[in-house]
Formats: sequence, structure tokens, C-alpha cells
Amino acid sequence: MCSAIACGQPLTHHSANIRSAGARVRIEEYRPRASAGSAVLVLLYGSGGAHSSGVPYVDEARLFAAKNCAVYLPHYLDVTTGSAAEPQSHYELWAKTVEDALRWIASRTGIARDRTVIAGYSLGGSVALAVAAAQPGLGGIVVWSGSLPDAYRDVEALPPLLILHGGRDTVVPASDARQLAALCTIRKFRCDLSIYPEEGHAFSAEGIGRANQQILTFLNRILRPR
Repeated sequence: MCSAIACGQPLTHHSANIRSAGARVRIEEYRPRASAGSAVLVLLYGSGGAHSSGVPYVDEARLFAAKNCAVYLPHYLDVTTGSAAEPQSHYELWAKTVEDALRWIASRTGIARDRTVIAGYSLGGSVALAVAAAQPGLGGIVVWSGSLPDAYRDVEALPPLLILHGGRDTVVPASDARQLAALCTIRKFRCDLSIYPEEGHAFSAEGIGRANQQILTFLNRILRPR
């Protein structure tokens, strides 16, 4: 479980490169210095990249690493030279890149796949769902302002989902989140849906704080010690 550790615990930050689909893909690692981490959290940024103003990804990584998670930020758009264009044509490629990153992470940490959660933001949420649909066995998925790609509508299995969405989202409408939750109900997938009525596609600082608390609760519930 991603349980709290001592306040002020120093973190380590490393960067590495892997090869995927003939491209060099950067992976950033954040983890508590005194611990290997008891679970893996993979953060997938949106179309704006890791330095988008919408979500402070480095702050997110540090927050969850301070809760005893080994946190990884794979730059999956490197495989399309940083471009997020034509996503419907690239979901399979991006999902394969994330899967390559997951194998590298597993070899580095020794943490089992069912102790690994992917949290994807916007485009990253859609990529996370594509990964989970093609490669079952993950501990869970957080879909934040994302949607299920059309090519994966017939998915037969998904890990537990936490869906976070802004009620005022004009980029990915909240109806997409509700449709995903309805699909989970029909197919008996475990799923929690939270619509934030006052939030848009990019959450406010207050909204991000509330969403992060939900993510921590989700992690603690699905990653209980055996």
C-alpha cells in the first residue's frame, strides 16, 4: 500500500532511456531514497507533454513518491517525435511504448504487475486504457479528463478504474466519462466515477488537490498488503 512515510523524506530522481519501436524514449523515476517503494505508479501526461501548464506532473510525481510509491513518467510521445497528432492512428503505438516502459520498470523494481497502477491525464488517460485493454493484469487505472479510444470499445477486461472528470470540460466532454462508467457497469468492471461540476479539462489547484486525495484513497484500497 502507498502508505505515508516520514515528513520531509528525501526523494531521488533519475532519468533513463529505453528503445521502443526504433525510437529512444526517456523515462523519469521518482522514489523515496530510504525505500524501493511498495508499489509502482506510472504517470502518463497529456498532449501538451510533461511540462504542460495544465497539470504539474513533477509535483504529482513527488507527491506520490513521498507516499512510498516508485513513480515513473515515461515520455511516450518520444516515439512520435513529441507529436500528439492523429491519436486514433497512434494509440496502439503509444500503448506498446508504455508496455515497453512497464517491462523496463518491472526489471528495475521487481514489483509485480498487479502492484502497478497507471494514472493518465487527458490523452494519457486514453493511452492508459489502451494499455490495460491489450495487456491485462495491472493493479488499476486512473483516467483523469480522458476517454476510452473507439478502437477499444469491445474491451473484455479492465482492472479497477478511477475516473475523474470536470463537468465543464469542453475538450473531452463529461459524457465520455459517464459512457465509460456505464460500460464498466454493463461488463461488471470495478469502477468509481467522480464528476467535478465546477472543473474544466484542466483542473484548478483546488480541484487537483481534491483529485489527488481521491487517487491516494484509490491506491490504498486496491493495493492493500496481502
